[in-house]
Amino acid sequence: MMLVSGVSAAALSRGAALAADAPAAKDANTVQEVVVTASRSGAQSLQKMSMAISAVNVDKIDKAGQQSLTDLAKYTPSLSITEGAPGFNKFDMRGLATGAYRTSDTSDRSLVAVYVDDTPISVQGQTPDLKVYDLERVEILRGPQGTLYGAGSMAGTVRFITAKPNTHQTFGTLEVAGYDTEHGAGSYNLKGMINMPLIPDTLALRATVYQGEDGGYIDNIGLRNKKDANLARTLQARAALRWTPNDKFTADLAFTTEQSQAYGLNSAFTGLKPYTISTNSPEGTTDDFNLVQLNLDYDAGFANLVSSTAYTHRRIGFHLSDEPTIGYFFQDYTGLPVSSTTYPLYDQPASYNQQVTNSIPAEHYTIDNKVDDFMEEVRLVSKDDGPIKWNVGVFYERQTRNLYQDIPVPGFDTLSYMNYFYGPFSTPNGLYNSKTVDAAFNANDIFSGLQNESEHQVAIFTDDTWHVTRKLDLSAGVRWFDFSEKYYLFEGGVYGVINHVPLTENATQKANGFNPRVNVTYHVSDDFMAYAEAAKGFRYGGANQPVPIGSSGIALTCKNNLASYGYSSAPLNFGPDHLWSYSVGEKGKFADGRVTLNADAYWIDWSDVQTRLLLNCSYFFTDNKGKIQSRGVEAESTIRLTHELTLTASGSYNDSHADGNIPTVGAFDGNTTPYFPKWIASLILYYDRPLENGTLHAQLGYQYRGKEQTTFDPLATIYNATTGVLSPNGASKTFAIIPATNNLSASLAYDLGNYEFGVFGNNLTDGVKETDIGRATYYAIYQAGDRATMARPRTIGARFKVKF
Repeated sequence: MMLVSGVSAAALSRGAALAADAPAAKDANTVQEVVVTASRSGAQSLQKMSMAISAVNVDKIDKAGQQSLTDLAKYTPSLSITEGAPGFNKFDMRGLATGAYRTSDTSDRSLVAVYVDDTPISVQGQTPDLKVYDLERVEILRGPQGTLYGAGSMAGTVRFITAKPNTHQTFGTLEVAGYDTEHGAGSYNLKGMINMPLIPDTLALRATVYQGEDGGYIDNIGLRNKKDANLARTLQARAALRWTPNDKFTADLAFTTEQSQAYGLNSAFTGLKPYTISTNSPEGTTDDFNLVQLNLDYDAGFANLVSSTAYTHRRIGFHLSDEPTIGYFFQDYTGLPVSSTTYPLYDQPASYNQQVTNSIPAEHYTIDNKVDDFMEEVRLVSKDDGPIKWNVGVFYERQTRNLYQDIPVPGFDTLSYMNYFYGPFSTPNGLYNSKTVDAAFNANDIFSGLQNESEHQVAIFTDDTWHVTRKLDLSAGVRWFDFSEKYYLFEGGVYGVINHVPLTENATQKANGFNPRVNVTYHVSDDFMAYAEAAKGFRYGGANQPVPIGSSGIALTCKNNLASYGYSSAPLNFGPDHLWSYSVGEKGKFADGRVTLNADAYWIDWSDVQTRLLLNCSYFFTDNKGKIQSRGVEAESTIRLTHELTLTASGSYNDSHADGNIPTVGAFDGNTTPYFPKWIASLILYYDRPLENGTLHAQLGYQYRGKEQTTFDPLATIYNATTGVLSPNGASKTFAIIPATNNLSASLAYDLGNYEFGVFGNNLTDGVKETDIGRATYYAIYQAGDRATMARPRTIGARFKVKF
C-alpha cells in the first residue's frame, strides 16, 4: 500500500504533501514546507528541526485508499508494525526488539509511545487501531523521546495530530469507498466530517464518524467451518469543541470513541492451502476505546501556559481457538479403546489428520483487559523571541489495569486423562472437577487467572534551546521521574496450580531517576544545517508471573529448568531498562529548493535489557539481562522533477544485535535482533495536473522490507549457570524467517472541487504475504504447519467524496 510520509530528518518531505497549516510555496516547482509541533514548543518548519521526524500527510493516505495504523510503517523508514488483528499492533523502531508480544503479559511495556495530540494511548501489542482520518498529520519521531514524552518512548514516538474545529466557517465532507480483496470478501467504509461555528469566531464544533467493514480473506476449515472468517467491523467517532473567548485563550474539549470487532485473526496454517486455518471455535478481538481530552492554552505574554488533561477508558478482548496445544490431554497412552464420550477420544496420529484435530474439544481461550488511565500535564512554554527558548512542565499519571484470563474447554473434566492418571479426587463422586479441585473459575476450565495492576507516576521536565549565535544552537533537556506499581495475581485450573494449590502473588516496585538529552545544531546556511545529539531513553519495570516449583510434574520441570539458568526461583519483579542514543544528521535544500535531502546516522547502546525467558515447562518470566547494540542510517529525499511530477525516495539500514551473550533469549554475541529488517526502502512518484474542471492526482509507490527473524538464533541453546557458558543445542523449534516483502501500489484521483472520484490498488503483486510466524512445537502433530499472520492480499477499490 502507498502511504505518504512527509519530509523529515530522516523524513519524507512530500512534494505534493503540504500540511494544512503550512505556508504556500514561493515557487510551484519547489518542495513545499511542512509544519510540525513535535518539539511541543509551538509550530515549526520540519526542515528546521534538528531531530529525526517524519510527517505523514493524511490527504495522500485518503487518496491511496489507506487508513489503518499498519499503513504508517509501509513508507516510513525504521518503523515496523506487526498486526495480528485490529487493535493488536506491536510497534518497533530502529531494531530495538527482543521477541514476540504475549497477550497475557501485562508487564511487557511499550518501546514506542503512541499519542493522540498530547495524550499517550499505547499499550504494548494492543495499541487501538484508530483510523487515519480527519487529522492534520501524523508525526513519527525516531529515537528516544523520554525528556518530553516520558517512559515508553525510548525507541520513538508516533503522534496523531487531530484537525481542530474552525470557528469561522461551516464545511464538511462525506466519503464512501468500496474495495475487493483477492481470496476474500468485499469491504466498504463510510467517513463523514462536519465543522460548525456555534458562536461565530468564538465557539465551534467539529464531528467525525467512520464506519467500515473489512471483508475477511482467511477460510476456516475446522469445526468453525467459516469462509472469509476474519471479517472485521469498526465504528469510530470524534466530537471536538473549540472555545476562543479572546485572542489569548483557547480551550479544546474532545471525545474519541472506537468500537471494533474482528471475527477472526489474520492467521493461517502453512500446512494448508494458502489463507486457510483450522479451528473448532471462533477467534477474534474486540476493542472498546474511549478517550476524553481537555487542552487549555493561555498566552501570558512572556510564555504560553498549556494544560492537557485526559482520561482513557478501554476494554480489550482477545479470543483464540488453539486446540492443537491441548490435544495431548485426550490422546490414548496405554492402549485403551477410543470412545467419543469418554477418555481417550483418539489415538495419536502418525501425521497430521484433520479428522483427529476436529475431535479435540474446542478451546475457548479468552483474555479481557480493562484499562483506566488518568493523566495531567501542565507546561510553560516561552516565546521564541529571545536567545533562550525554554519549555518546563510537570506530568502526573494514574493507571489501573485488570486482566481476566479463562480457558474453558467443554468436556475437559470428563474427556481428558485427568481421572485416568490422577484420580480419584476429593470430590463427592471422586471425579475431577476443575473448579472444586483446582480452583478454576468454572468447571471445565483448564486455566483461570487474574492480574491487577495499579500504577502512579509523576515527572518534572524541561527542554531548552540557547541560540548562541545566528548559526549555532545548543539544546538540553532533562526529565525527573518517580514511579510506583502494585501488582496482584491469581492462577487456577490445571495450568495454574501446584498440587492443586492456586498460584498467587503480590508485588510492588518503585523507580526514579533522571533522563537527559543534549543537542548541538549548526546552521551552515538558511537551506542547510547539521546536528548531533545524545539522548537517554528509559522504560519502567514490572512484576513477573510466578513460576511453579515442586518435586514432580510441571513444577519439577520448571525447577530444573530454572536451576540450569542459575535461578532458585523466578524473580518477583524486574527493573527498568535504559539506553543511550548518539546520532548525527543533516537537513538540506538544494537546486533552488527543488530537492530536499535529509539523513542521519545513529548508534544505540541498550543496557539491562528486559528479556523474557521462556522455560521448557511453558512458563516464562522477565529479567534485566544482557546488552543490545543498534547502529543504522536513514536517508530521505524529495525531488520536484517538474511542476507536475514529484519523486520521493527513502531508505534505512539497521544493524541491531546482541552485545555479548544473552542466555535468557538464547542469543550469542552478534546475533541479529528479531522482528526488524536490516533494509527498508521506498519510492513514490506523484503526478498532479490541473485540468479545466479540476485536478488529476496520481500515485505510484513501491516499498521493500527485508527479511526478519522471530528469535535471535536458528539454534536452540543450553546454558550452564556454573560455568557461565552458553552452548548450541540443536535446531531451534521456534526460529523462523519472515520473508522479505515487495509492496506495489497505485491510485488515481480526480478532484472537481466539491466532488472527488478515485480508484486505488494496494499490494498489487501480492508481494506482502506472511508478516509473522509462530512455530508449532510440541503440538505440531495436531496442527497443519506453523501459524502465520497474513497480510491482506491484492486489494482494488474505488472511492467517492463530497465536499460542502
